[in-house]
Amino acid sequence: MLVLPMRCQPTPLRLFGAAALLAVGCSLGVMTSAQAQSRVAPSELGQGNRPMPAEVQEVAENGIQQRLGDKLPMNTSLRDQNGNVVRLGQYFGRNKPVVLEFAYLDCPLLCPMVENGIIRGIKGSGKVPGEDFTVLTISISPQDTPQEALTRQDSLVERLGGPDSELGAGAREGWHLLTGHTADVKKLANAAGFGYAALPQGMSGQQDFAHAAVILFASPSGTITRYLPGFVYPDKDFRLALTDASEGQLGSLFDMVLQLCFHFDDSTGQYTANALTLMKLAGAVTVTTMATIISGMVFFERKRRRLLEADEITAD
Repeated sequence: MLVLPMRCQPTPLRLFGAAALLAVGCSLGVMTSAQAQSRVAPSELGQGNRPMPAEVQEVAENGIQQRLGDKLPMNTSLRDQNGNVVRLGQYFGRNKPVVLEFAYLDCPLLCPMVENGIIRGIKGSGKVPGEDFTVLTISISPQDTPQEALTRQDSLVERLGGPDSELGAGAREGWHLLTGHTADVKKLANAAGFGYAALPQGMSGQQDFAHAAVILFASPSGTITRYLPGFVYPDKDFRLALTDASEGQLGSLFDMVLQLCFHFDDSTGQYTANALTLMKLAGAVTVTTMATIISGMVFFERKRRRLLEADEITAD
């Protein structure tokens, strides 16, 4: 079981800000001492009687600001895992929803947990990246390079079954890892409501960041439709978030029924059963079933009478 220090304990969300899990702040409580020393020591965050830096405190209090209904800046310039200059808008359209993750490739704890959550969500969704939707991992670190992004993509392909599997091939086609200049990434993160802050560098010189654990869903037109906080995304939640973001292009009849029965609860960050809708649906099913049974009984009774009348005519 993961044990977090007090300042990283999950609490009820306030626009997901109060529940923001700070990557390095949490990692101080779970990494080995050798890892902590190599990554963040000496650091003010490691001293319980010292206040957190102002920018980190800001992330802790306002890590995520929901921008539901806002459109992402499609002209944002980035680099893909092959080193090509791309625009964010290139990954939208084509009737495919988009899952966005803000991370950095050398993150010691939180980003890999979010990544694991996305992988589990993909496996449980019954959908294929590249074919049904797109995943974008956008680096918040200027130190990350396209080569490192390509290496991470190779790892993702293997974890989803390898290049010859459906999901692995889909990840190669539809899970992109993007890097960019700080100003461009910051502009995009601000538009998405994702707050993060650079932390004081440790002796290793490695730059770490405080940030929240969350993934975003956006429509094919680039409109933000859903936030799923944390790093565990139940299959139902991941699938319904994709369906919501697809603008009617993705999802079976069963998914559409699920959308009627479940609504997204901002206070928990999950889809919960809508009791009133379920009652209405149950009532409608009951009425329909009863009507079908009664109609069947009337039909067979009329048929029985016609047969009896025909027998009487024949007997005469």
